[in-house]
Amino acid sequence: MNRRAFLALSAGVAGWTALSACSTPISAAPRAPGLADPARKHVAEAIISTFENSTTELPYAEAQRLGDGRGITAGRAGFTSGTHDLLLVVRRYEQTAGGSTPLTRYVRPLTRIDAAVADGGDGDSTRGLDGFEDAWRRTSQTDPRLDQAQDAVYDDLYFRPAMDRARAIGVTTGLGQLALLDTGIQHGIGPGPDDLPALITETGPPAGDDPAWLRRFLEVRRRHLENPAYEETTEVWRESLPRVDTLESLIDQQRFDLATPLSWTFAGTRFGVA
Repeated sequence: MNRRAFLALSAGVAGWTALSACSTPISAAPRAPGLADPARKHVAEAIISTFENSTTELPYAEAQRLGDGRGITAGRAGFTSGTHDLLLVVRRYEQTAGGSTPLTRYVRPLTRIDAAVADGGDGDSTRGLDGFEDAWRRTSQTDPRLDQAQDAVYDDLYFRPAMDRARAIGVTTGLGQLALLDTGIQHGIGPGPDDLPALITETGPPAGDDPAWLRRFLEVRRRHLENPAYEETTEVWRESLPRVDTLESLIDQQRFDLATPLSWTFAGTRFGVA
């Protein structure tokens, strides 16, 4: 299932020195606080942001047309006009604000685009969205309720469903949950052959926090990134292979708890959280 179908169903760079590995054997990952801990959730989201935005900062105010078939991409999770979730954010913002907002005039064109895509239309259409990018940037920078709406939609669509999956298979460490969350964000959490549940099933019987199971899961994800079920995602997904490299390197460092300070390398660039 592609991202649009899933959503319709709805559901700073730093030059850190290498951190020393802990002494816990790789065969027995320590039981560590997961992403229910706000501090560890923050670290996980910073890592995912480096994958998607090349910065540890969440790009709440960003909005641009990438020419990737999804129309306008905006905000902390790359919500797009062609995949339904940008419309959800704009509507949630109206609810939070209790009425009209600087983005209200875009609800009607976003709804038209959403309906057209659901009927097989062009997800790259931005008809009626002139000026949206500037309005989004200004509003994000001046009204915290838009950023709050982004957080709420992100949690509804991605974070909570991924954590539900993690609990169901006994994955409790921050790193294990990060791997599932990042997979859910990119692949989706629906019933498609490349989605998170399918990858979990293909990996084999869940083994809780066993690092060997997590490595197998990432190997399965790598195969799906190299040869996705949907041809239209092939080029973009192959470019995402360094995401798996980074997660595997954190296993090698035994950074299961995502405790700070933490550093990692993504696609040749070093990042860190103090």
